[in-house]
Amino acid sequence: GALVQLTSTNGQTTAKQVYHTRNMKNHHGGMVLLKGFLFGFNDGGGLTCLELKTGRVAWRNRSVGKGAVVYADGHIYLRSEGGRVALVEASTTEYKQKGVFAQPQRSRRPAWPHPVVADGKLFLRDQDSLLVYDIKGQ
Repeated sequence: GALVQLTSTNGQTTAKQVYHTRNMKNHHGGMVLLKGFLFGFNDGGGLTCLELKTGRVAWRNRSVGKGAVVYADGHIYLRSEGGRVALVEASTTEYKQKGVFAQPQRSRRPAWPHPVVADGKLFLRDQDSLLVYDIKGQ
C-alpha cells in the first residue's frame, strides 16, 4: 500500500507519494479507517493495524487468517475465508479479541463476503447460505 498526497493549484492536481509499504497489501476484505489507523488483512500477514499518516504497524495478528472486515459499535468484525468469525475491540495499541467461532454450514470453497452489521444483527453469507445472528446488546 501507499499514501499519496494530492495537491490542487490553479486547477492542476499533482500527486506526491508520502510513503510506500508492504505492510498493508490488502487482499480481499477492504479496510476500516478509525482514529487515524487502518485495520485490514495484509495478504499473508494477518489482520494489521497501521497508522495511516506514517505507515507504521501498530500491531499484527495472524490467528484468524485472512478475510474481510467491518466496523460497528466500537468493534471490528472479521470473517476469514475459511469461515472463522471473530469480534475484535477497535484498539490501536494491541489485538484484543473478544470472541471467535467457526461459521456453521460452510461450503468447501473459500469465501470472501464482508460481514454486515445492521439493525442489531450480524449477517454472514457463504457460497449458498446466509446466516443471521442477533447481536443487539451483546
